[in-house]
This record gives sequence, structure tokens and C-alpha cells, in this order.
Amino acid sequence: MRIAFFADSYKPYLSGVTNTIEILANELRLLGHRVYIFAPGYPGHKDTDPDVFRFPSVPTGYPKFRLALPFVREIPEVDIVHAHSPFQSGLLARFIAKQKGVPFVYSFHTLFTRYVHFARFVPPRLAKMGIVAYLQSFCRGTDQIVTPSEMARRALRAWQVKTPVEVIPSGIELHRYPEDLEAAKLRLRHKYGLHKDDKVLLYAGRLSKEKNIRFLLDAFSELKIPNVKLVLVGGGPSLPALRVTRYALRNVVFTGEIPYPGILNYYAMGDIFVFASKTETQGMVLAEAKGAGLPIVALFAGGLIDSVRSGIDGYLVPRSQGKFIEHVERLLTDDGLRAKMSRAAREDAAARFSSVVVAKEIETLYNSLIKSPED
Repeated sequence: MRIAFFADSYKPYLSGVTNTIEILANELRLLGHRVYIFAPGYPGHKDTDPDVFRFPSVPTGYPKFRLALPFVREIPEVDIVHAHSPFQSGLLARFIAKQKGVPFVYSFHTLFTRYVHFARFVPPRLAKMGIVAYLQSFCRGTDQIVTPSEMARRALRAWQVKTPVEVIPSGIELHRYPEDLEAAKLRLRHKYGLHKDDKVLLYAGRLSKEKNIRFLLDAFSELKIPNVKLVLVGGGPSLPALRVTRYALRNVVFTGEIPYPGILNYYAMGDIFVFASKTETQGMVLAEAKGAGLPIVALFAGGLIDSVRSGIDGYLVPRSQGKFIEHVERLLTDDGLRAKMSRAAREDAAARFSSVVVAKEIETLYNSLIKSPED
């Protein structure tokens, strides 16, 4: 099968969507398929993959993110087109799929209505209405939509999107985790001045307003348990401001941006993964944390219901600082419960979120869309 991916961001830009695209492409190639990736170019970056094609791009106001100007001179023959964005590259993908007469798939990775604060000069209500109207229009031109969670599927249905929707999570590469998690834990804790017996709350991901990092820091400052550290793994627009606020304490560690796949080692540092974002369609970092055996405490948000089995491998709690702290403290003080949830997290990651499992589900979906010569 010849597959074309279209994206509005790709490596070296770091994000969950970027990692999802690269991981899925790699696994599909291992299954014997050819995957072409069309994405914006980044100054100074050189590709070693001959099947990656770059668009021209221009800088934006968001750090390191570039606006794709989707123009390509030639498109190889493909059997299916898969867009990972509904915007610039997605429009080109839709046009090419129609031109070539091949199925068009769209992955709904991001709940765009939760990001209207970036539209500074448009009232939020009006911005949300505009986004929904645009997505309705875009999705009418798709043959199949893939969402990473049931919540994302329900959101599309609430917006009157009629295209068939399949729920398939983003996959994680379990083979890239350290073979000896304990050794990785000790090495990284030493690097950042943490004691091997400290209890570590770990967050990984972008440090930005929509990730609700200040909630984590406020909750951490109210913990009454000694020898607990908070490690924030990632970069982003909020990092400089957070480093100079009252949160830049001795017990809070900012690692800065850690490229993939190196970041998978960092999960070994933690005892519990903490998460406060309310904008996720899945929260790929939750699956990654579970792959390393970290139980999770996260604020309840629709997209996380499919990622965290509350009471089994973590807790989804009401959006209250008190409840969040209560569940963090429960796991910190009960070693047996934490170990039980750790095992459950690792088992679920292997069963549902393994990149091998996910790629085979996507392959099956593609095959169902591609008509045989007799059809």
C-alpha cells in the first residue's frame, strides 16, 4: 500500500501530534507499506528520509511553530491520503485525494475549540463558532475520520459531522523504553540532584497556558508530605515565566525541552504522573507514562476517559485542587496501591496503546476503504 500523510507540523518541531505521525509511519513501513510524509520545512533541518517532502513555511508568533504554505510540484502515486490537520496541508490533501480518486482519511488530533485564546482579536464565542463551521465543512470532504478517544468522536457528532468515525488511539513505542527502568531512574535523578528515595511527581509535555501548569504548581505547593519533588519535563512559551516566579523552588525541577525518543527515559524518574490539561483528545503523554508503569492523577476531562482507567491505573479527579491533592497523597503514602496501579498501567499500555497494535488497526481501516479492482 502507498500512503500519503499530510501534516501542518512535523519533526524537528516537538509535539504529541508530530510523534504520533512519525511512530505510525514507522510501524506501517515495518508492515511493508510505503509512507510519504508532506510537512512544512524548518530552517537548518535536513531530512535523511527520502520519503519526506517539505513545504515552504513562515514563522508564527508561537515559538518554533511554522505556518505551512502547502505547495508541491509532484505527488507520487498513492492508494490512500491521510491528513493529520484540517488546515493548510489538510486542504491540499483533500484536493489531491479527490484528484487521484483515492480514499481520504482525516485524523482529528486536536480539540481546536479549546485553543480560541490564541485568536486574540476575536471574541471566544465567535471564534468557536467559526472553528466548528470550518470543521463541519472540511469533514464533509472526508471518507473516514479517526479520533484517538470516544470524547473526540462525540464532539464531532455534536457538531453534526456525519462522516464515519473510528476510535483508534495514538500508539507508543514500547521497545524504546529503557530495559532497566531502575537504572535509568537513578541516573536521571542524580543528574537533576534528586535523591533515590525522593517521591517524584512527574509531568511531561508542553509548558503553555492550555496545559494548566500553574494548577500543578499550586497543588504541589500545598502538599504536606516531606521529600516530594515535582519534575516538569518539557519546554514551551510558559517556561521562562515559570522559572522566575515563586514556583522556581528547590523542590521543583524544570528539565527544559527533551527531544523524542529521549523523553521516554525521563518517565523512569517519576513515581506518579500528574496532569492538569483540560484540552486533550487523548493525552499521548498519559499512554507514555503508563508504558513506564506510572500511575496517573489527572483532572477529569472527556478525552482522558479512554486513557486512564480511574481506580485501576490512576485517578481522574474533579477539577478541584483539594481532590487532586487528596488522590496524589493517597498514592504517595500507599506503596502497595502505587505498585498495583503501576503494574496495571504497564499492562494496559501494552494491550491498547502499543504502536504495533495501533498500526495494525490503521492498516485494517485502510484496507476497508480501498476498493478491489472488481468493485
